[in-house]
Amino acid sequence: MTNKNQQEFNQLMDELMPDFMSGVKPLKSDPVAIQSFSKEKGLAQALRRKAAISEMQYDPAVGLTDEVREWVQPEGIIEWCDSGIQKAVFKKFKLGKYGYDAELDMHKMRVAKARVEIALFILECYRRNVRTALIIHGKGSRSKDRPALLKSLCYQWLSDLPLVLAFHTAQQHDGGAGATYVMIRKSDESKIENREQNRKR
Repeated sequence: MTNKNQQEFNQLMDELMPDFMSGVKPLKSDPVAIQSFSKEKGLAQALRRKAAISEMQYDPAVGLTDEVREWVQPEGIIEWCDSGIQKAVFKKFKLGKYGYDAELDMHKMRVAKARVEIALFILECYRRNVRTALIIHGKGSRSKDRPALLKSLCYQWLSDLPLVLAFHTAQQHDGGAGATYVMIRKSDESKIENREQNRKR
């Protein structure tokens, strides 16, 4: 991401959703993996999310299953957005305007390993305050028995991870239908840091 794009990203996030976005920082080492996300709002959601994040420290893939609930097509678009995300932010996000600061390649990975890796990856992004990432899962179009298996599970896992704010199939130059952009929640430490900075202004 260019400095200009980075500045636009930070500015828009500060304006539209300071509690969710801002302060994107690049990974200084190879990403790992993890899980999390929620659709409810209010105190109950916050408590559930906090409990899920705490539980994830011990088992990042807790709650994830290898049984597909909903199959997607190899060339199909997968997407989800938390209700707290502004439409303008999600629109730029799904168009790849924010770039990404971490990447996980699960292409051709066995399901059991992929489930753990995606969970660890999201958790590591959260810990490092990486806000946007790219997950490469492939299309699975060559599989005759279970086409798009990993892609379908990726769609499912990202929907079940409390730390995920939004996701959308990547633009063609970033992998198209074989990859997905992921927006990760801001860490509690980062929120406190931002509030302190705002008070000093």
